[in-house]
Amino acid sequence: MSLHSPYCLHAAKMLVASTLWPMVAGLAWMAIAWPLSGHMTAIFGLVSGGIIAVTSAGFDVLIGPWKERTTLQWMNLWILHEGGRITTSLGVLILLYFAFSPDPGAFLFSYLLCALVTLTATTRIWTRAMRQERTPEEHTKAHQGEA
Repeated sequence: MSLHSPYCLHAAKMLVASTLWPMVAGLAWMAIAWPLSGHMTAIFGLVSGGIIAVTSAGFDVLIGPWKERTTLQWMNLWILHEGGRITTSLGVLILLYFAFSPDPGAFLFSYLLCALVTLTATTRIWTRAMRQERTPEEHTKAHQGEA
C-alpha cells in the first residue's frame, strides 16, 4: 500500500485506550496520594482521569476512526485530536480550579499524569496503524529518504 491508500484506525482500541488508561492513571494517583497526603489530594486522580477520559472519548468519536482515510489525512486529524483533547481538558480543569479552588499542585500534577499516560497509549495506536499500512519497500524508501 502507499501513502495514498485509505485505511481506518482501530476504533475500539482507541476508545479503550482513551477511557481506560486515564482512569487507571487516576486510580494509581489515588492509591499513592491517599496514604501520603490524604483523601483531598487523592480524589484529584479520579477527577483528572475522568476529565481526560470524557474529552478523549469525545474527540475519538469526533474524528471518526472507523472511516477510511489516507495517512496524510490521519496525520492532520491526529494533530486536531490531540490538540483538541488537551485544550478542552485543560479548559475543564481551569473551570474546576476556579470554581472550587483546590490545591493547584496536586490538581495539575494528577492531570499531567493522566494526560501523559493517555497520550502515550493513544500514540501507540495511531502510529501502529500508520506503520502497518506501509509495505516493506516503502519502509526501506522512507528510511533512505526517498519517500
